[in-house]
Amino acid sequence: MVSWTDFEWLTGAEPSPDGKAVVYVSDASGRPQPWVLPLGGTPRRVEVAGSVHRCVWRPDGARLLVLTDLDGGEDHRLAEVDPVTGDVEWLVAEEGVRCEIGTPYGTNGRPYSPDGALLAYASNARDREVFDVLVRDLRTGDERIVLHGDDRYLPIGFSPDARLLLVLRLHQNTEQDLFVCDLATDDVRLLTPHDGPAKYHPVAWLPDSSGVYLCTTQGRDFLGLAALSLDGGLTWIDTPESDVEGAALAPGGTRLAWGVNENGYTRLRWADLGSPPADVTGLPRGVAVAEFGLDGFTPRFTASGELLVQLARPDAATDLFLLDLDRDEAEQLTDCGARLPGAVVTPTVVHTTSADGETVPSLLYRPPTAGADRKVPVVVTVHGGPEVQAKPGFDPLVQALLARGIGVLAPNIRGSSGYGMRYQRLIYRDWGGGDLVDLEASARLLDDVPWADTTRLGVHGASYGGFAALACLTLLPHLWRAGVSECGPSDLLNDIRGFPPTWRKRAVDWIGDPDDPADVARLTARSPLEHAHQLTAPVLIMHGENDRNVDPAESERMYHRLRELGKPAQLVLHPGVGHGWDRAGLAATIDLIVSWFADHLG
Repeated sequence: MVSWTDFEWLTGAEPSPDGKAVVYVSDASGRPQPWVLPLGGTPRRVEVAGSVHRCVWRPDGARLLVLTDLDGGEDHRLAEVDPVTGDVEWLVAEEGVRCEIGTPYGTNGRPYSPDGALLAYASNARDREVFDVLVRDLRTGDERIVLHGDDRYLPIGFSPDARLLLVLRLHQNTEQDLFVCDLATDDVRLLTPHDGPAKYHPVAWLPDSSGVYLCTTQGRDFLGLAALSLDGGLTWIDTPESDVEGAALAPGGTRLAWGVNENGYTRLRWADLGSPPADVTGLPRGVAVAEFGLDGFTPRFTASGELLVQLARPDAATDLFLLDLDRDEAEQLTDCGARLPGAVVTPTVVHTTSADGETVPSLLYRPPTAGADRKVPVVVTVHGGPEVQAKPGFDPLVQALLARGIGVLAPNIRGSSGYGMRYQRLIYRDWGGGDLVDLEASARLLDDVPWADTTRLGVHGASYGGFAALACLTLLPHLWRAGVSECGPSDLLNDIRGFPPTWRKRAVDWIGDPDDPADVARLTARSPLEHAHQLTAPVLIMHGENDRNVDPAESERMYHRLRELGKPAQLVLHPGVGHGWDRAGLAATIDLIVSWFADHLG
């Protein structure tokens, strides 16, 4: 039987140093593992314990560096793996310690020195609430802390002369700094002094080690592409009225490729330095670049100058393409959705105006059977983060809902990335405020959709989206006939107090201060748990038992409060699952969610 989950999920593709192969992470074997694909050949799996989040070639191509999670708790461990024999050498495997080799959940860090002798990584071993940056000499095993962190400090890459290490301070998703560590003198220097929040997303070192390419909002609302010299001089390369979310530098350092976010779709551009930029037209329309390379969406140049692109499309599974920029021609390397059903629905970009005048963009999906004479229910699905974006990539849950005759609206409410700094920062210290106003406006947008039955609306979300779903059901109960919350906070105060250690220093600026009486009152008033008595629609609450980002107790408390009040609720806990979906149980999870909405929306 064909299923919407019958596809291969892949992420984080890296071309080999010799340009003859690609490594990527795939769940084709049932859990995320590295797969090596010789160009023109057949991919083969490299077995590693746990779920691999990232893999990187050592510069000589003899080893793969893997970042792996053994139990879903995100205490990442580091190992080097022989891609031929599968032999594993653990480098950092300390219980309860988290390692990173770049931005968490991203693919932007280059952890090896150019000669492969040194490895840079971040660790919270010294202090669980911060990341230090360490450099290990792989020849001797000696290592040292080159930056003692007081926040989340993450290594980005060694300079071409291996003298300097670029480090990112990731305080918030809208507040970063870049530092340079001199490995000979141990000096650490701030490279990006600025007033107020600003984004600094590093791309690559300049070939002569005199500065870096980066995407930044310095003096702007939107991310632009620029070169930043070590003396602080900024030279802009592309400054559209949209976010430039990431870029890649070709071997030799004379060509750049970058992605501009336009309503979630990527407009891929490239230029030889000193020449006007050109747009890529030889790829299908989709998503090729994301901030910090989140979920693997960062392009990479091969040794021969072709561009390796991970491309998400609304009507196909995410696949890898090899792009010849000069010819504007692309070769598809994978076919991860070969077994999917054929009738995949693509979205329309729509907009509505919120009560305070903010414009809220959304992706609207219409089931093939829907029409003005055959109105259908609609599920509003809220993305997580909240500082990410509902983008037009294949989503098995969305397609499964559509196949059951249920429409889907995916709003990008305030706080979403991709629409500039001002819009993204509107969510700060306002969870359950303006975002809820936007969600009500999004539901009202459906009044003007001829095929939508607004008397049969559902709401769904995971992580922050789970919180938003619970807030909708308890604070806007008149709008909804059913809801589903996956790993969603129900009590903002308890959620902050249960944050992972490395999140704690950002909590006050991001959500609120659990020790400030005014914030306590506001956060309590915004918490779904406080308003459980107002819920009327049946709600399905789901949570992974190993989740360390949002305590499973958040879901359990909400469920028990609702049951005490006699409200219609069901709780499903997933053993062995962390903060995210489990591939082994994905089909059952999607079937449960779709059946829940089909039963309760009619």
